[in-house]
Amino acid sequence: MKKMKARTKWLLPILALLLILAGCQTVAGFDVNKALLGDSDVKSSESSMTLSVNAVPAAGISPDQELVDLINSFSLSIGSTKLQDNGNVSATGVVGYKQLSIPFTFYMDTTAVVFTAEGAKQPFYYPVSGYEESLGIVGLDQNKTQEIYKLLSQLVVKNLPNPGAISVASVNKSVYGEQLNLTKLHTEITGDELPALVKSFLKSISKDTGGFTAFLSGLYDYLYPLLEANGLGANELSDLGLGEIPLEDKEGVVTVAHDAAKLAVDALLLVYDKQLDKLYETTPELKTILSKDTRLNVDLFVDSGFHVRKQNIDLNVALPASEELPLQSISLKLETETWNVNGPVTADPISTEGALDLSSAQLTPGETLRSFEQGSDIYSLLKNDIGITAKSLMIAPDDDYYYPIVDGGTTYVPLRYLAEDLDAAVGWDGANRAITVTDDVYGDQLVFKIGSDQALINGTAVKLAQPVFVDEYGDAYVPLRVLAEALHATVEKDEYGYIYIDRP
Repeated sequence: MKKMKARTKWLLPILALLLILAGCQTVAGFDVNKALLGDSDVKSSESSMTLSVNAVPAAGISPDQELVDLINSFSLSIGSTKLQDNGNVSATGVVGYKQLSIPFTFYMDTTAVVFTAEGAKQPFYYPVSGYEESLGIVGLDQNKTQEIYKLLSQLVVKNLPNPGAISVASVNKSVYGEQLNLTKLHTEITGDELPALVKSFLKSISKDTGGFTAFLSGLYDYLYPLLEANGLGANELSDLGLGEIPLEDKEGVVTVAHDAAKLAVDALLLVYDKQLDKLYETTPELKTILSKDTRLNVDLFVDSGFHVRKQNIDLNVALPASEELPLQSISLKLETETWNVNGPVTADPISTEGALDLSSAQLTPGETLRSFEQGSDIYSLLKNDIGITAKSLMIAPDDDYYYPIVDGGTTYVPLRYLAEDLDAAVGWDGANRAITVTDDVYGDQLVFKIGSDQALINGTAVKLAQPVFVDEYGDAYVPLRVLAEALHATVEKDEYGYIYIDRP
């Protein structure tokens, strides 16, 4: 648990480092804030994107070359993303992993998210319409949601400070085969700059009464109709910290919310340096993360309409050396191009005919695999690399779940418990007092009859050490090894009597 908390802390400076770029003031007469907010008015566009990862082994520690190779083999390439002016989005791309290459397509509109991949027997979709109602929420407005995003972006962009290295230059670049005159904004941020930049941002936010109030006012206009539509608008919600102020009193609610937020920011500023020192003391790994070796390089290429048409982002994160994660650093490289900005764009829909509804389907590992062609790369990825069918069970000699019974050197366990833990389906034939077990992954069928010392495995009779019996609780017991191996699992027993069952 302690290690997990430490890893969570490592993520915070990385995320903050990425956010710092969002707040830059005018540089050499170029309004950086306007450029960073310029895309907020984009209603339609087409774009491409590539993402790659590079891990560097730590010096002095035996490298886990397999881990390094796995990380470095990952890539994502999206050749075409289409944003339609009505909010519909489609994308086509390829995921690379090890020697595998998996093309995919994606589509989203107001009714559903639909996607498929090469090797899939059918598309997959998740309905969006009705989702809010299923959560007990009505009245969501996508346009208002976008407006809140813009207000938040404006608040953040306005108040984040300039990093130490930032420059502007005029360049000529090709974007989707078209030569364009663009403004190149280049910036570099190192991990050791981050604490001071965050502190400066908090100070600026605390003083920006107008911007903060504008955001809270917009948030109120968005949330109040939702609360009212869900029967909460007429109440005084003391749980929100509003005291006696009615929720209908917009000015009062916004004022109280602003004052409470400002008080929290000011309180944090008072202890910021001490808390930072304490964080370094309790999590010394942060000194590596927040060092000059952690670096974010960004090149944004902006057109005359202040739209980002091309960007190159390079993030290198220094990692504390450890046997658990023997890496010196990990880098992400992202490149994008955008064209046809606010032009005529039509997203490419994917038919949902015959598609699998993921909102209602509860797929077993076998059912998931059977949704893909057996020889496809994605089948191989799911089965061999991700291991979605893999199962590992352990049964102790005095296990209080399986209650194993050892008789004549044979271990017996409740059939249903073990079969279902290996994802098999269990059925009961009352007329023949027989239990049928259907393997989840391969579809093999097993039949055990109460009182019989023979089982049928895919129609072949198998002799049991003794007849299938039922205990005082009504559980049918069968030989553990016969059942497990028929379900494609291996069985091993150690010197202490512990049994290990593994299925690849």
